[in-house]
Amino acid sequence: MKLTREEKIALLNKKAKPVNPNAKWIQIAKWNEEHAEALEDYMIIAMRISATLKQKRMTQKDLAAQLGVSPQALTRIMKGRQNLTLNKVRQIEKVLGISIMAIKKIEENQTQIRTKMIPVEVHYNLSTSAFMGNVNTLKLIGKRERKQSIDKLSIAS
Repeated sequence: MKLTREEKIALLNKKAKPVNPNAKWIQIAKWNEEHAEALEDYMIIAMRISATLKQKRMTQKDLAAQLGVSPQALTRIMKGRQNLTLNKVRQIEKVLGISIMAIKKIEENQTQIRTKMIPVEVHYNLSTSAFMGNVNTLKLIGKRERKQSIDKLSIAS
């Protein structure tokens, strides 16, 4: 008798059920799934370190010694199993003379958004709208016209 596709999948699922749901490999698989994005970042960092080590003809043991960590700790870093602090990343960058990651900082010449506070007397009358003006008009007009329009706005009392 030939089994249908669904029957084959059901049979495989039945056989694939682990005896121990708390098995170590299941815990590792769940952890990997939950941390997939971070693991991808760690692997990118590891590949960058590995390529630099090859280029500079250094071993992982040499790098571990310069970083002041054990070779086993560096192996965990290279396998994506070591949580890296910013300090450790900066230390690796300094020792290897490379840039692994960049953090964007606001430069002095970048434009920043400024707001202007306008004193307003507010009366709470829920039967009518408190604002008497058109906000869309303010968005479309220029700075000088906007200032004049703001001066003309009225608040319902």
